[in-house]
Amino acid sequence: MKKILLEHISSFRKSQCSSLETFYVMIIRALMTKQPNILIIYPIAIIENFKEIKIIIENINLLNNGKNITILDTITNETHYKGCICHIIK
Repeated sequence: MKKILLEHISSFRKSQCSSLETFYVMIIRALMTKQPNILIIYPIAIIENFKEIKIIIENINLLNNGKNITILDTITNETHYKGCICHIIK
């Protein structure tokens, strides 16, 4: 959480977190597992405000410790993910 400046939410309950903060906690928890692959299905359904997608992708890249991250999303959002380490599945 410190890497992406969210250390202040470490003692929050889920109801106290924004949808974006909840999303990051989910990503961090997934990165802590032994699973080599992480699948994010339609992230816009989790995150209310998707305007800062570049920052979200940068933070995912910053947090990633060698896992394969796949984002399943609609083709209309494909341009938001270009240049990301995440794979795009059509």
